[in-house]
Amino acid sequence: MQKFKIVLMVSIAIVIASVSSFPLSGIAYALCSGSGCNNTNPQTTGCSADAATVKTKYPASGLARVELRFSDACQTRWARTVNIGSLNYWVNATLRYWYYGVQYVAPGYTAYSNQRYGPGYRACGDAGISPVYGLINDLARCTGSY
Repeated sequence: MQKFKIVLMVSIAIVIASVSSFPLSGIAYALCSGSGCNNTNPQTTGCSADAATVKTKYPASGLARVELRFSDACQTRWARTVNIGSLNYWVNATLRYWYYGVQYVAPGYTAYSNQRYGPGYRACGDAGISPVYGLINDLARCTGSY
């Protein structure tokens, strides 16, 4: 009986150790998934917690880095455009040609589009001295699709 208790205690300790080391970031914070995330903000829904950049584009302006972001937990994609210039600029982030966001940001700061579920999206964007209140959809300022 004593041998059984020791084996049981060791087994429980192994299970606890393996469960506690399981990465839950992204999954634990996501408030939506799939099409339930459509046209929502990836930061406020928690989808950005596990996001990765899957495609990148540097437009000819030299002022922006355009990223296509993907959340495995939410299965969504969105555009993120980073101001890589040395001054404050208007930054546009467009996902394909449906969703965009525009912000006036300092160097190193970003603008995001809303997110969308499903494959085949590309991120577009740029930065400049004037705002682009509309969709950007040209090869010179868009990533490949994912």
